[in-house]
Amino acid sequence: MRDSRRKEIAAYITRRGSVTMPELCETFHVSMNTIRADVSFLEQTGTVEKVYGGVRAVQQQEIPLFAQRAQLHTEAKRAIVRQAASLVNDGDTLFVDAGTTTMHLLDMLPLEIHATIVTGNLHIIAQAYTRPNLELIVLPGALNRRTNSVSDVSTLEFLGRYHFGKALMAATGLSADGKLNVSSYLDHEIKHLAVQQSDHRILLCDSAKYGAAGLMSYASLKDMDRLITDSLCSPELRALCRSFGTLLEIAE
Repeated sequence: MRDSRRKEIAAYITRRGSVTMPELCETFHVSMNTIRADVSFLEQTGTVEKVYGGVRAVQQQEIPLFAQRAQLHTEAKRAIVRQAASLVNDGDTLFVDAGTTTMHLLDMLPLEIHATIVTGNLHIIAQAYTRPNLELIVLPGALNRRTNSVSDVSTLEFLGRYHFGKALMAATGLSADGKLNVSSYLDHEIKHLAVQQSDHRILLCDSAKYGAAGLMSYASLKDMDRLITDSLCSPELRALCRSFGTLLEIAE
């Protein structure tokens, strides 16, 4: 209940921009002490910051528009997804993350494969219509143009009902210490939950993202069973995979 309330508070503050503490108490029907604890937690995650008289949403790190990012490192991304598609077996239940790499999955997946895909990735959703062998479960939420997906607080409750054999995960950046970075609190919550609900976690990440910092991290490379990246993978990233025991696959 507490975690659910904090997610709702974060979404409320993000929508409003800034709010007073008494307003939060009244809106969520809790005491001032409870609101102080919730705001303190959200402040630690980098979602909000305290200001005179209340609290406001932290301006999230701007990343290029989805259409622009989709044109970057396209050849490497498609090679990575081709490698990932070879791991999909008949009868698999997959979580497919939003992203400019994961969007290519159905281009690479054999037509004869029968699988269940749970996703909010709009590119995958549009393509699945012509793939009768695929059972598609669409996550609820509002349109997020930044990630070309649907997501909001309702996504988390819905996603929590499912268990996945494999999760194909994305990240906006992969820190030198192995943190998988995202640029918003909602992205953090969705990806973190998907990782928890999956038996086998596969990170699809082109080498250009290595060393890129982010607002917050939803998991670590050590939480991934496998990293699929491109041939420009640095020696440092290779060493990091070895130290974490994460299987590294180079897509040619």
